[in-house]
Amino acid sequence: MHTQISAFISTETKTQIEAYSATYGIKKAFLIEEALQHHLQALHELPTDAIIPARLILSEEGMLNLSKQLSEASPPTAALKELFREESSGN
Repeated sequence: MHTQISAFISTETKTQIEAYSATYGIKKAFLIEEALQHHLQALHELPTDAIIPARLILSEEGMLNLSKQLSEASPPTAALKELFREESSGN
């Protein structure tokens, strides 16, 4: 059984769907169905904290705080230094 749904998507998303569909000869409906199934399966199987949202929405206060943190250079923490030491040594 098939059910039709309607959704508003961004122009960028529409362009990407159309380009992928044209490049690989896949119907847009099939691509959307597969993408939704893949996403829903990931939501079901992965822990909630492993899901990274495609978009982050910040309040004005949050954006100002983030901007301030990014503009102020701070020295790396001991944990960050250790992490990079482990990565460079191959452990």
